[in-house]
Amino acid sequence: MFEQIEVWDRIVLQAINSAHTPFLDTLMWIMTKLYIWIPLFAWAIYKLWKHYQKQTFLILAFLALSVVFSDQSSVFIKNRVQRYRPTHNLEIQDKLHLHQNKDGEVYRGGMYGFVSSHAANSWGLVVLLLYFFRPIGKKYLWIFPAWAIVFCYTRMYLAAHYPLDILCGAVLGIACGGLSLWLYTLAQKQIHQA
Repeated sequence: MFEQIEVWDRIVLQAINSAHTPFLDTLMWIMTKLYIWIPLFAWAIYKLWKHYQKQTFLILAFLALSVVFSDQSSVFIKNRVQRYRPTHNLEIQDKLHLHQNKDGEVYRGGMYGFVSSHAANSWGLVVLLLYFFRPIGKKYLWIFPAWAIVFCYTRMYLAAHYPLDILCGAVLGIACGGLSLWLYTLAQKQIHQA
């Protein structure tokens, strides 16, 4: 069964990776970087501050906690499972379109890819942001899942992750986001009881 999953994982990855153009190559490389999303995060912090005022500091702390949980747990899993990224898999790496920097260096990422830290971190944030933005305005809620989907898609486009790496990373991130949210509600109860 796992062998069949592996086959489908490669087929889907190669379909995504092969649908490339010079424009998309540049766009996906930029969009996989965190700095390009700074305006989105700045807007989100502004909206949180406008609604929650000083409580925003506590919210930001738990958003950071979610990233710590998801990032550290995804790295832990990577180092235990040791599944090679597509870019390091000798069976398929030559069949992939890989990003090349201006200096000629080919982007391959780290050695192992299961599970994706990009997926875990982004979906962990999505859980919390959906919770905190619900009272701000439901019209904004689509933004965060859309961001995570695009962010994760870039990883497959660049052949840095298989779809299964992304899917399992997203599940891990949602769990870490849920844990962080639960801890936030406990902290809120303690604050109100004090």
